[in-house]
Amino acid sequence: MAKDDDRYRRGLHRMEEIGGARVTADFLAALSGTAPDLGRYVAEFIYGDLYCRPGLALPERQLVTVATLAALGGCERQLALHIGVALDAGVTPATLVEALIHQCAYAGFPRALNAVAVAREVFTERGVPLPPQARETVRGGDREWHE
Repeated sequence: MAKDDDRYRRGLHRMEEIGGARVTADFLAALSGTAPDLGRYVAEFIYGDLYCRPGLALPERQLVTVATLAALGGCERQLALHIGVALDAGVTPATLVEALIHQCAYAGFPRALNAVAVAREVFTERGVPLPPQARETVRGGDREWHE
């Protein structure tokens, strides 16, 4: 068996573990008529290589993925998918929103606003309660942040 076939099988298995068999099949089917090699590259490299590396647990890996997609902008479909995967992996809605707020300093407010809107849509579709707003108390000019 060729090395790339091993990577592809490993990637498909990881994709199914993370997103489920139906999501994986739908993703590959959507590309099959136009760019089937792109689906193979995603399976081999992203899921067969990167998602199988040690060092980050799935929740951490998803938080990095969500923040990166939010910063890139124009990736709303992928962002919504990965927000859902992050929730399934145990990342809390409050942590996701905080990560999206944090990246506004690096990617800009429009990207953060768009990403938060996508997160809100995912939370609503899944019936996930929206996280409480961050509470800020100002006393004597000093700011105290509460989680």
